[in-house]
Amino acid sequence: MTELERFLTVVRFDQPDYWPLINAPGLGYVHQGGLPKLHQEGLPEEVNSFETWLTYWGQCGFENVAGIGREAPGIASESWIEGEFEYVRRETGALTKQVLDNAITYSMPEFIEFDVRDRPSWETFRELSTPRSNHDIEAQAALLDNRTRPARVAAGSTWGNVRSWMGPERALLGIYDETALIREMIEWQTWLFEEFTVPVIERYRPEVVSMWEDFAYNHGMLISPATFRDLCVPHYRRVVEVAKDCGAELLIVDCDGKVDEYCLLLEEVGFNGCWPMEQVCGNDLLRYRERQPEFIFAGGVEKEVCNTGNGARIESELFPKIPEMLAKRGFLPMFDHALQTDVGFDELCHCMTLLHQICGSENLGEFPRHR
Repeated sequence: MTELERFLTVVRFDQPDYWPLINAPGLGYVHQGGLPKLHQEGLPEEVNSFETWLTYWGQCGFENVAGIGREAPGIASESWIEGEFEYVRRETGALTKQVLDNAITYSMPEFIEFDVRDRPSWETFRELSTPRSNHDIEAQAALLDNRTRPARVAAGSTWGNVRSWMGPERALLGIYDETALIREMIEWQTWLFEEFTVPVIERYRPEVVSMWEDFAYNHGMLISPATFRDLCVPHYRRVVEVAKDCGAELLIVDCDGKVDEYCLLLEEVGFNGCWPMEQVCGNDLLRYRERQPEFIFAGGVEKEVCNTGNGARIESELFPKIPEMLAKRGFLPMFDHALQTDVGFDELCHCMTLLHQICGSENLGEFPRHR
């Protein structure tokens, strides 16, 4: 089987020759700050990109298909250092405080102010973020027309982006105090989808159409099901319509946090998958499978078990959960987020050795097997 054939077998709830270990940047790859540590501990220096990582660890990736929107003005920014912190100010008025070398240390910044605070700031943000032209839709053809692994097209977001642009507190209050503005922000995202993504889906007919939300926290969704149905569902319905018309077999959303209620809403609107199923907030894959027998789950392996000193947690994290989920089918094992900066080479080899054994792919990858 090719990677594409194997992937389609899984999402069709059939039995593949072996179960692919899916990976995607931000959802199973290592954070930038973790690579130097891994290199010091035994990872070959030439394993320093996403593609070399897939080969070394015996994982499966996607052909990621970009939208065609181009030449948005963009948002200029300036930065300066005060003591132990770096400040970043964007021309929208957003201001962030973060530790030095934040891209490497992977520390959560302090968002002092956000891009969108009211209608005038929204109009400025929209003007700077709207593409002005279309890229040649055929430019990706050589890579995709004869693909041997699944293609994935991103179909945007809804309230998840609103939360990012306004901050969670202002975005939540805006549902009640500035409903028209929130609705307009989501409708703009649907317009972007129509203009710059629908032509790509129609031309390349990807196997996967994905969205991003991150609007759940460790106890559940930040917005109610009623708000989701009112503000977000029109975008979802349009994505479903286009994706299914073009033969996409996996419609999946990336949403951190506890997604038990959200997964039911996804199935209600026509999506059939969710990842990364973060474990720290109690997402119970086996329980979710019982209530949603035809839904695709991806992820579900706690990333922290691969951190230095956590090797004793690996077997209990994988067994019996992963074998039981594979037996029920429609499951793509992967880490439940990017591997952290404290990832250990020995621990990762241990975890990947067991995952390949569970998935029937013992001979894949170039990494030293844990004994």
